[in-house]
Formats: sequence, structure tokens, C-alpha cells
Amino acid sequence: MNMVIFKTSVEGNKDLINIAPLFNLLFGEKNWLFAFEERILRIFTSVPCADVVNHVLKEKGFQCEQMAY
Repeated sequence: MNMVIFKTSVEGNKDLINIAPLFNLLFGEKNWLFAFEERILRIFTSVPCADVVNHVLKEKGFQCEQMAY
């Protein structure tokens, strides 16, 4: 399993209300996490996910940039 890291504009738990259910469905509850202080999203996955993550976050009004794979 790989860790993919994204820099985002997500600021806190209130921003996750619309995002969390979809990320849980796509990646599983224990396979993603936000570090709010750094505005970093980490996803643990074995399949490419950057396009999906970018699309989901941008549709919800957030900025997103992949940092590492």
C-alpha cells in the first residue's frame, strides 16, 4: 500500500462534513487522514487516486495539490 500526500485548503473538522462520507466509501475509514495544522491529507491506497481526490475536493470548494506518491 502506498501513501499519497496532498496539500489542501481544508482547515478543520467542520470542512469534513461533506467530504468524510465519500472518502470513507472510496478509501475506507482508516485509510485517510487530515493533519489540519499543515493542511495535509494522507491517503493509504494501492491504486492511483490523485484525480479522484482532486475532483472531490475541488467540487466541494477546496484547493488540492498532490505533493508525493
